[in-house]
Order: sequence, then structure tokens, then C-alpha cells
Amino acid sequence: MAPLYFLFGEEPYLLNQSVERFKYAVLNEGAIDFNYSLFYASDADVVAVRDAVETLPMMAPRRLVILKEAQELNDKEWTQLEPLIDNAVDSTVFVILATRVDKRKKQIRALLDKAECVEFKKPYENQIPSWINYIAQSLGLTISNEAIHLLHKLVGHHLTEIEGELKKLGEFIEGARRIEVSDVAQVVSRSKEENVFDFTKAIGENDRVKALEHLVHLLDQGQNEIGIVSLVARHVRILLTVKKGMDEGLHGAKLAHYAQVPPYFLDTYTDQSRRWTAKKLEQTLVVLSETDKALKSSPLSSHIWLENMVLKTCGSQAAV
Repeated sequence: MAPLYFLFGEEPYLLNQSVERFKYAVLNEGAIDFNYSLFYASDADVVAVRDAVETLPMMAPRRLVILKEAQELNDKEWTQLEPLIDNAVDSTVFVILATRVDKRKKQIRALLDKAECVEFKKPYENQIPSWINYIAQSLGLTISNEAIHLLHKLVGHHLTEIEGELKKLGEFIEGARRIEVSDVAQVVSRSKEENVFDFTKAIGENDRVKALEHLVHLLDQGQNEIGIVSLVARHVRILLTVKKGMDEGLHGAKLAHYAQVPPYFLDTYTDQSRRWTAKKLEQTLVVLSETDKALKSSPLSSHIWLENMVLKTCGSQAAV
């Protein structure tokens, strides 16, 4: 084991999983109480973090010190940690985790240079089914392919939310241990999906007032602004694929397979895709991409960017 690790990225599920892996790799069960310290940067005393890293292990070869949410550290606190970055303590495995980083900062550059680094990027959309299967297996469950696709459609691509829904499904099916599509349909909440359908329907009908109302509902569900854009962009891409499939004469199971959507939702998708022209769908994807970039560069103006997104998409000309 190296004495210093820096793990960062936008996927909290993977970051949290890594903590458990470090505990398993560095400590034996009897040594955890004496040789393990976990700190959250938002409320941790950096002096206490340094003391924990510099303390010698007790009846074990190494200590394990984990500092989570390092993006919350201010410049003064980073300066206090610099000695631990420049000269790592060999008797301790010090793990620093952050969900976002500014690679221009001196301390971040030093970590990238001197620590063992791993970046946890969000999985691509086409990788989510494999992750659902993996998480299910880690919980002692099996899941049918149709159930995987329905769960993906209902929950989206956030692995932490997927894990939470799979835990609920595990409790629901009790002894069966195999999740079928009917189980997902009964257990997993559809409110988020229904609001996305309503939101895009309002945009497709050029109804700005309804679109703004449904946007507020999505925010009330706890979706962050970038998450909403991602969710809607995925939905619009599916509508575009369904529309192209319909133009090629596909229908029923063949169209569902072509668009990679659960048959449960095919009728809703086909009905909604008829409200859009291909050109307007493509224009909307451009607006969503611009909104995503704007939110990431100026998050404090998020409500302005989202309202602007609605105004632009509802104002797109529905020319064929």
C-alpha cells in the first residue's frame, strides 16, 4: 500500500465503495478501533487530521486515515495539509476524497503528482445496465434483463439511487432473491419519470407555463439542476430514436428494442414523439447541451439558465 491516495470524481457510489475497500485492505478486524480515523472536511479540524495521520499505529503495521469531501477545504486548510502531501507518513495510509477538483490549484497539482490517484467518472449511459447487474449481485440478488432496463428507465444513471432502489427491491421480494420486471414496476417510484414525461410533453406542445411548472416539480423532488438537464436530454434522445424507428416502419417489440426502452413505456414514447418534429428534437438537444455547459461554469445562476432553457426550447420552430 502507498502512504497517500487521492480519489476524486463525480460518482459518489464509487467513492464510498472505495472507503470500504481501503478498510478491508489496510486493517484487520481487531485493529479498526485503534487505527482508523474518518474525517469530513466540512466540519473537521485540520490539526486533528494531521495528528491522526502522524500518530503511530497500535498493534498493526499501518493506520488508515480518510478525509472525505476535500473540495470543502479552504486555502488555509490546504496549506496545513501540505507537509503530509510533500512528505507522506509511511506508517499511515492517508486517503483524500473529493467529488470535484480544480486542477489549477497548487495543492491539487501536488496531489496529482505525489499521490496514487484514481478518478471516478460517471458511467456512460450504455454502461448502466452492467452496473445494475453488478450492484444487484453485490447485494446477493439476481435481476432479469427486462427488470434491469425498467429500473434504468425509472431511476436514471445515478448509482447511489440505483443501489437504494435495489435494496428496497431486495426487501420486497424477500426469499425469492430474483428481481423480475413486475417487482420493479410495483416498488420503484414513477413520480420522477412521470414528471419528465409531463415536462417534455409541455415543451413539445410549446406550453411555457406548464413546462416551468413541471420544472419546479422536478426540483422539488430533489433533482439538482445538472441532473434535470441530463434526465431531460436522455429523454429527448430516446424520443428522437423512437421517431427515427417509426420513420423506418418499426413498431411493437422491434421498435422497443431499437430504441432500447422497456415495452411498458413504448406507447407513451410513441405518442409523445409525434408531438415533436425531428428538427425540434435536435434543436432541443443543442439547447440542453448549452445549458449543461452554462450550469457547470456559472452554477450560482442556475435558475436563470433553466428558465432560459425552457424559453428557448418552447420557442423552437417545429418545422419539418
